[in-house]
Order: sequence, then structure tokens, then C-alpha cells
Amino acid sequence: MQIDEYPILVEQLCPGLFIRIDEPGLSHPFPPKGFLVRTDAEVAKVLALGLSHVYCVPDKSDNLPISLEELDGMAGKRQKGPWATARTPVSAELSSLKRETIERNKDRLERFSACERRYEKAMDKVVEAIKRVSSPNAEVLEAASEVVGPMAEVFLSDLDVLINVMTAKMREESKHYHALNVAVLSMMLAKEMGLDKAEIEEVGTGSLFHDVGKGRVPIQRFSKGNMVTMSKVLKEYYMEHPKIGAKMLAAVPGFPPAAQMLVLQHHELLDGTGFPARSRGEAITIGARIAAVANVYDRFLNAKDGSALRTPHEAMKALYKRRGPLDPKAVTFFIRKLGVYPPGSLVELSNGMKGMVVSANMRDSLRPSVKVYHPDIPKREALIIDLTIETELTVVKALRQEDLASDVVQYLNPGKQVSYYVDAAPRA
Repeated sequence: MQIDEYPILVEQLCPGLFIRIDEPGLSHPFPPKGFLVRTDAEVAKVLALGLSHVYCVPDKSDNLPISLEELDGMAGKRQKGPWATARTPVSAELSSLKRETIERNKDRLERFSACERRYEKAMDKVVEAIKRVSSPNAEVLEAASEVVGPMAEVFLSDLDVLINVMTAKMREESKHYHALNVAVLSMMLAKEMGLDKAEIEEVGTGSLFHDVGKGRVPIQRFSKGNMVTMSKVLKEYYMEHPKIGAKMLAAVPGFPPAAQMLVLQHHELLDGTGFPARSRGEAITIGARIAAVANVYDRFLNAKDGSALRTPHEAMKALYKRRGPLDPKAVTFFIRKLGVYPPGSLVELSNGMKGMVVSANMRDSLRPSVKVYHPDIPKREALIIDLTIETELTVVKALRQEDLASDVVQYLNPGKQVSYYVDAAPRA
């Protein structure tokens, strides 16, 4: 899963490059599987073939190709040919990237795949925990701890913490994705707001179960299937679901009281306009205020009410616009840590490449990691550009799917359901 080779202009050739010539039918004296260019004389022999480009194999090279900027300064110093005006897009883009970006791409892709596998296992535990609440026992908390515990360790580690966007296969019940999203984002926020390990785990546990009271409408409340009555009852029970959920969790042996309060208060607002108790200000626990921010953001991002889908960038803008009754410190930290372009955002970089933000870097949210589209790089080997390494590149604007060609969308594979998970990587 690494970029084994990429095309460069023949004008970028220099001694120390391992190259491969891929021109069927062309007769030449060089090994078909590639060779190391050792001298200027060998460079001249390749140039004499009249090719526009060759393939550079970075792992076997002792040098970097001549950059396009250097070529501009060498104008007229090399023999001209039909290839002189060729500009292979991948060459222009990749030749300006740091060697570290190419060399570490295999590790990034493998780490991302490992994170997706952990995410799938975590989702299994979330499903198991939520289903077990109906028959409360100690296994409910045990299943939740297997999700929350490892995430708390990551957030409190000395490693670089990344929030990744997941594109795992969708399950039938989207509430499980929402539960895990709110847990991941709430724990991130709890860490940034200075909560300790036990408190972070309580926030994560409560967030996993924050909507467990939804849909628990006794059948006797409906009257002969009348839709007006049904709509009224559903609305009433939506307003009551925090109380219902908290009551259910109170029956779970050992369930943390702070986590139970988070479930009870996650729809309360500082100005007293929330529900179910219209609590206000300091009467709302810090955990509930944290979960409220994560919950609102994920609802904006993954709306289920038939409204138009928002991109992560648009969801963040909507959160900021409607931040009024939410905890202002929590909103500020949330935006600061996920960035203006959260994971899942489709973006354009300053070098013109289109991509999708796949990881938010907790150290510098303005410099995320972006998976970029390029037609000459296979999708399975897609280049992930870490903007903390490529410091000369920046995100210049956010895009929507309709702004991109269908092949670009298929390559980047932005999911309709945006899901998040936490990962850690050793500092470089």
C-alpha cells in the first residue's frame, strides 16, 4: 500500500535516481524492470530516447529528481526535444513534496487501516452495550469500558493524537454511529478542558448512552393509531428521552452518577431553554455541557430530518452561528481542536490538488492530513499529505461533492455518514 513509483519529466533526471521506462514497443538498452542512473552520460542516453517522462522509484533512489524550479533556472542548458514542454501533472505536484511525505505514506495508510479495524471492533461493543441496557447488568458497563478506556488512554498519552474520519461499512442503525461520534468528540473536548482521566471516562460513558432513552414509547400511549395522537406522543417522549435514559441507566450496576447526569442534562442549555428540566448555567454539569456541543455538531453533520446534508466545514460554521446557549468555552475549544476544516471536509490545497481531510492534528488544527486525488496514483495507494510536514501548502477553500468530478468523488470516497475515531502516532 505504498507509492512504489511515480512519473517525472525526463528533464528532471539526474544521477542517483532509480527509474523505469514504460514505453511498449520502444527499443532501448536499459533493464525493463528499472535501473539506477549513475552518471550524466546515462542521463544523456535516456534523454536521447525522446521520452516525455519516466517512472522514478523513490525507495531505490539515492537522490531526488531535479525540481521544476531548478529546471526553470537551467533553461537552454539541456538538449531540447519534444519532451521539453511536457508537464506531467503528477510530476509538478509530487516533485515539490518533501521526501518524508512520500516515504512515510505507506506507514500512514497502514496506520489508518489499523484504526478502521479498531473502529469496527469499537462499533461492535457500542451496539452490544446499547442493546444490553434493556436488561441492565454489569456487562453493560463492561462493554462500554472496552470502548471508552482505550480512547481515554490515547487522549492522555504523550503521543500525537489524531481524530480520524471513518469510512467503514454502514450499519442499519445510525444511532450507533451518532453515539460513538458524540463519545469520541466529547472525550476530546473533555481532555482539552482539563478534566482528569476518570472524568474523561465518565464523559465518554455518558455520551455513549446519551440517547438510550429515545424510542421507548409505551404502546398504550397511542390511541387507535391516530396520527395526530402519535405525533404528539412521539414529540412528548422525545422531550422526555433524557429522563427515560437516565432512569434506565440508574438500574445498571456501578453506572457512574456523573455519566447518568450527562444523559439527563445533555439537552439542557445555559439560558434555560433546554429540556427536560429547563436547567440553566452552573446547574448543568460540565460533562453535559461538553456532550451538548458534540451532540449539536454531529446532528448538524449527520442530520436525519430530511434536511440537506452539511459538509463538516458547514456543520462547524452552523455550530459557531448557533453557539449562543451552549457553553462558550466548550465551543471555543471544540472549534480550535477540530479546526475550520474538520475530518471529512472536501478541500482544495494551495497547489491546486483536491482532497479530503482524513485526520485533524490535535497539535495544530489548521494543518490537518489530507488524502489527495491524483489520476496517476491508484486509489489504494492514495497519497496522504500531512500539512505539518508540507508547511508550504495550505487549505485554500472548502468544497462540496457537486464541485468535484464523479471520478474524484469516487476516489476520495466521502461517506454520507461521517464518523470519527481517535488514533495516536509517535511523534516524528
